[in-house]
Amino acid sequence: MKVSILILVFLSLIQAVFAESPQVPAKMRFADLQLTITKAARHKIQKEVDKLRRNDAYFKRYVNKADLYFPVIEDAFRQEECPDAIKYLMIQESGFNAVAVSSSNAVGYWQFKKATGIEVGLKIAHGVDERKSIKASSHGAGIYMFKNNKRINNWIYTVMAYNTGVGGAQSYIKNKYR
Repeated sequence: MKVSILILVFLSLIQAVFAESPQVPAKMRFADLQLTITKAARHKIQKEVDKLRRNDAYFKRYVNKADLYFPVIEDAFRQEECPDAIKYLMIQESGFNAVAVSSSNAVGYWQFKKATGIEVGLKIAHGVDERKSIKASSHGAGIYMFKNNKRINNWIYTVMAYNTGVGGAQSYIKNKYR
């Protein structure tokens, strides 16, 4: 779970970087929270940043996809009152792949299982699967995040709960961080 948060922070670092690998900062803002990144975490993230930047064509493909998809996600998140920075989680979830399927049968851009997709209002029946729609699934992700953050009251733990469920994230939550 902690690795998911680290990857999300790492992905948020690549937003405007084209020429060279950025250096991972000791502190950064994420979803209106001030994060302190430990030396060990910075080292792990830096290795991932450097690996991503190693192949310029690969990196540019991701940047081009981000340019295409992020405005749609940003609009959906704005409407669902979800912080813009969480859009980077979709890269980790599916790598911009609409037809991605996980080992647990989670599908689409935001890797929703069928029941969760239906819970957030996605149509999944009769040949229609909105988990594969960037617009519909981003609204669903925003709804899911907003709902979980109402319970957790901390966007970092809400991101963790995206993968583990609220119950899974609660074992990491300390009241002083709410």
